[in-house]
Amino acid sequence: MKSNLFYLVVSVLFAGFLTLGFQCGSPDFTGAKVQEQNKNYVEAVKLYEREVQKNPANHEAWFRLGRLRGEQLGDYKGMMDAFQEAEKLSPTYTLEIRAWRYKFWAQHINNGVSFVKRAGTDSVQFFDDAIKEYNTAASIWPDTAITYLYLAAAYKGKGDYDNLILSQKKAWNYGRDKEQYKQVGKYLVSKGLEKKDQFKTENADKLKLQKNMNETDKGSYKSDVMRSFGAPDNQKKDKKNPKREDWVYNQYGMTLTIENEKVVAKKIDKPYDYKIDSTKYYEAVEEFNKAVDVFEEIKALNPKDNENLNLLLQAYYEAGRVKEATVTFKLAVDNDPGNKMNHYILGLLYRTVEDYDGAIAEFKKAVEIDPSFSDAIFDIGATLYNWGVKMKKAAQEKGDESTEFKNKFKEALPWIEKVVELKTAKGHDAAAKSGKEWHAELTSEDARIWDTVGTIYALLGQAEKAVKALDEADQIRKAGK
Repeated sequence: MKSNLFYLVVSVLFAGFLTLGFQCGSPDFTGAKVQEQNKNYVEAVKLYEREVQKNPANHEAWFRLGRLRGEQLGDYKGMMDAFQEAEKLSPTYTLEIRAWRYKFWAQHINNGVSFVKRAGTDSVQFFDDAIKEYNTAASIWPDTAITYLYLAAAYKGKGDYDNLILSQKKAWNYGRDKEQYKQVGKYLVSKGLEKKDQFKTENADKLKLQKNMNETDKGSYKSDVMRSFGAPDNQKKDKKNPKREDWVYNQYGMTLTIENEKVVAKKIDKPYDYKIDSTKYYEAVEEFNKAVDVFEEIKALNPKDNENLNLLLQAYYEAGRVKEATVTFKLAVDNDPGNKMNHYILGLLYRTVEDYDGAIAEFKKAVEIDPSFSDAIFDIGATLYNWGVKMKKAAQEKGDESTEFKNKFKEALPWIEKVVELKTAKGHDAAAKSGKEWHAELTSEDARIWDTVGTIYALLGQAEKAVKALDEADQIRKAGK
């Protein structure tokens, strides 16, 4: 009897434990599973949400809630929030969560691709549809570069370059694909150039006037002055020299002294206000500076990428940051020391910042690589000439009668003469091959070579040679070669 009673008590207690264990799963959690099984997903989500509020440590409830939000309600933010909570509590569902995220991500990427394929000039709205799909994909998998590359392509198709750039930058942050990121810099440079062109177009007449004012100086032709400014407001003849007269332009506060068909003196009474609107110019500079940042990031990752260094050089130059461009472009020279153009460009940069020694050294390296590189040869002479002019001006300002500057002119002369020899030789070779009359291969642009030679001859007191060289320059211009 006692034995039967013992087994009865044990059986009752065991049944009680089973019942108690079942009751540990709350009615909300149990009910949510039932509603999910019955495909009443909205109600199931409500019950799962109630469950995680009461029992936030229930990682299974968080997982099921996230899956239903994404799969049945299309609430991907809610899905990601729930999945994140589930993974904080336990790694049990990590693989399943990853699979669900990938499924939804791929689904929306594919939807976006389909919309892009349907898009065209007459159906641009499909790009907006694609962008919406890609943004959804990005919310599901925000840390993958490829999503943002898809977004960038859609924005490009739409013509939305601001968002294209933002998408490419996000792609760079996650993928570090320098070739893709270069496109961002190129777009920024392109935007800068576009704004720069707008600035030039909007201020075309004013900029032309400014250029004419700056370029009109000693040696300018009387005919060019007339073409640039028209007839003067007043002409004052020099009583002692009938070939000399002053042309007064009241509007510009400028007086030009003309003698023998050329300007021999220029006087500005007051600075002229050109009223140039520089808004677009500064907007352009801002874009160039953004491009500099992009190319600098790539340089930090790969300093031997010469294409990137050349792009960086352009961005620096357009932004007016020539000193920094010089430092950066030296890397391009170091990476490819046998490239004559790299040495030549670095020489031009050095000269721009008045590092004459550095400029001449780079031009000479370019000539060592190519002894017939006439541009580099000319620029050696031109740099020495500019250096001499600077020394002369500095001496005059100090009241110093030193003629040391002439040494620079003497150094410059053989280099400029060498250019003339090279171009003359090319003319002879061309004539021999064609059987035509010889002519030096000089264009109107190259008349500057003769001008420079003639000016140097004059400064060195070699009057006869100076006249001959300057006459040659005049003949080339008049011939319109």
